[in-house]
Amino acid sequence: MSFLYRFAVTVTRQQPYIDWANSFDDGGPELSKELADDRRTVYLVNETDVRSDLRAILDEHWLDIFEKELGMWMEREADWPAERTREMFDAWFGVEVTDTVVDLAPEEPLTQLDVESADLDQALHYCAWCDLEIEAGDGRFVGFKLASRDRFAHRAGLTLALPIDEERIIMGIVSPEDSKEALDGDDLVVRACTSRCEKAIRKVVPKALKRLSALSPPRPS
Repeated sequence: MSFLYRFAVTVTRQQPYIDWANSFDDGGPELSKELADDRRTVYLVNETDVRSDLRAILDEHWLDIFEKELGMWMEREADWPAERTREMFDAWFGVEVTDTVVDLAPEEPLTQLDVESADLDQALHYCAWCDLEIEAGDGRFVGFKLASRDRFAHRAGLTLALPIDEERIIMGIVSPEDSKEALDGDDLVVRACTSRCEKAIRKVVPKALKRLSALSPPRPS
């Protein structure tokens, strides 16, 4: 158990937000009041000198929270309300603050950076096919060319998950643009412990990459 030196701000989307979310005729899902109540967001902020001083916390963070909440429903900023004021924020969201935050699973990744680091460590040191730990100097990397490297440029140096079937996901690493692997044409590298696992990986990864490319929209420039 670990005590976090943060306050927790819990945000609930109110009716004006729901009306805005449902104003788009794009065939997307509808946001109901029940769903809005269930999908509350918790933001961690610095502690303040005054316990549970909600007004002071919101004075500093209301715009960031507003934009995060808008982006969770519509990524394009052009679809957001052009004028965003504190009064609008107070009408669109219900907010509660908790001044005691305790992590009951300190051994598990806490942040997105922690998760990315754990995934990268797994992809570097374990066989992507049989999950066997690979000792230093053993095993091999299997390289693949991406049909559109720019589409996955945001994952450079990080892992890329490739669903193979309902039970298996292969984790590869997108090579940094200026790395030897990328210069050699290996945009994605996958760890294998033996030639047998390498053969299995080479058989399934190209098909998985085609499926992933078909599902992944181009990243905005």
